[in-house]
Amino acid sequence: MTILLLCLAANGAVLGVSPGSGRLGFELQTSVKPVSGEALGFSGSIDTDALTGTLSVDATALTTGFGPRDSRMLTTCLEVARFPAIQLVVASIEGDIAGLRHGAGTGAVTLAGTLTIRDVVRPVSVPATYAWEGDDLRIKGRQALAWADFGVPDPSTLLAQVRPEVTILFDLVARPS
Repeated sequence: MTILLLCLAANGAVLGVSPGSGRLGFELQTSVKPVSGEALGFSGSIDTDALTGTLSVDATALTTGFGPRDSRMLTTCLEVARFPAIQLVVASIEGDIAGLRHGAGTGAVTLAGTLTIRDVVRPVSVPATYAWEGDDLRIKGRQALAWADFGVPDPSTLLAQVRPEVTILFDLVARPS
């Protein structure tokens, strides 16, 4: 369903994240068993001078690895034919930003901005941690979202009731462009 990701810049140099540089996934709880999935297509960038950024997730490339469930998710729930992208706009980064700007160390930050799923835009505030690994930046986090807040129809079926939250998980490495 919703996927979040971040890429960061060091000393004003833009760093980027792509599917080969980490994992961006989601988890849902159902009455039968937990369901996990991942985003196979995404890109983004962040400017640490301005403390802003963007992320675009290819909604057509979300998968749980089970065809019938993926078909329902992509057509009925996300309507990817009409809404092929999920967008995160990071308007500000707060917290331990000194380490981000200096390109060294570790810290905790909050990514504040808006998330667009389907045609619904909502404010989000996502906690994350980061650690510099040479010129690369690893950022991790998780955020629970109510899918109904974004106009996503209830994905429950007769066989499995889905709880009203999706948890987004990310462990990404941002690299110089």
